[in-house]
Amino acid sequence: MTQPHRSSPACGPTSRPATKTGKALARRIEAEIGAQGWPVGELLGTEPELLARCGVSRPVLREAVRLLEQHMVAETRRGAGGGLRVTAPDPSAVTETAALYLDYLGVRVSQLYSARSVLEARCLELSIERLTEDGVARLRAVVARLRCADVVELVELNHEGESTIAELSGDPVLTLLVKVLLQLAHQHDPPIEQRKAKRRDTELQRDQQVAVAEAVIAGDSATARVRLLHHLDWAASYTRRHFLAVASDEPRLGSSSPLR
Repeated sequence: MTQPHRSSPACGPTSRPATKTGKALARRIEAEIGAQGWPVGELLGTEPELLARCGVSRPVLREAVRLLEQHMVAETRRGAGGGLRVTAPDPSAVTETAALYLDYLGVRVSQLYSARSVLEARCLELSIERLTEDGVARLRAVVARLRCADVVELVELNHEGESTIAELSGDPVLTLLVKVLLQLAHQHDPPIEQRKAKRRDTELQRDQQVAVAEAVIAGDSATARVRLLHHLDWAASYTRRHFLAVASDEPRLGSSSPLR
């Protein structure tokens, strides 16, 4: 049987008191995984090994494992060499869940775009300060894709420019927050049939994103900021127009109407 590495974070030292609930055990294991630098792929142990090491009942351990898998901290692998292993969380699942929660809270258009303006402006500054040749190449590739895309493709690439600039900021906290807000905006984009019917609006949004990206490539922070804020003002107005157009049929999204 494959044994976990001696420094396996699961349950830590055996001298620690037994954990009584699955939730508490999951938190304990998560904290120990984080303290060891999140060793992705490391074997925490098989069920019998974890039961012995953690000093808990099988129901408590299985509840902890369920929570660890739900939080994307670890996953159970079957067969030879199987057991509970450390995994890397999926950032898209995090952003989608957070965006859904904000939707549930009834975040308004004004709140969404006010937050985006602050966070994306800071990402813009950092991306220009830290821009490398690879970063320039990434942005040029995004610009090329946007320019060549048809209306359907533009819907899929709607926030590609903002997302790439956030990543180029090199700040993982800002990047995550921006992606949550971009996901929330994406959830409230008009349906694709409407985007096709209003082709000029879709193309205008593309042109604005391209203009921001080109200013970043040029290292022109002042112009990039002006173009970004203009784009966000336009997007906020566009979003309001869409909600007002459908308000008679669908006046509420989440817990309150996002029309302000």
